[in-house]
Amino acid sequence: MKKLIVLVLLIAALAVAPVLAADNGAGRTKAGTILGRGFFATAGFPMGKTTELNVYAGTGWNFNAVTLGANFLFRLVDIDIEGETFPLSLGPQADISFGYYNGVVLGVFADLRWEYTFDFPLNLFIEIGPGIDIAMYN
Repeated sequence: MKKLIVLVLLIAALAVAPVLAADNGAGRTKAGTILGRGFFATAGFPMGKTTELNVYAGTGWNFNAVTLGANFLFRLVDIDIEGETFPLSLGPQADISFGYYNGVVLGVFADLRWEYTFDFPLNLFIEIGPGIDIAMYN
């Protein structure tokens, strides 16, 4: 049942992504998927020229848990490569996962993101950084 709920949420997020990718005054809201650590739906909300709030929800590769999380990024520098802008951002990230071995996992990370936003509602990014997970099992 949990797998079905996650799948429906991901499909719904992809269906509304073009609608969410609109100008909110501070910049264009971004919506999409994260494919590097499972299947996640994500949305980014620019809070000005130098800050952005991102939220995500999804599941790991084996569909055994549901993860909810957010990060708040501060733009460090805009890297210009052949006329295209690639922002480099740093900020805190936190998430909570339910279902791993019937427990709860809390995670806190220092997130470094390098990204590119296309002219259409798509954002490509790579994130790395140290973090810690605290697991509580039943």
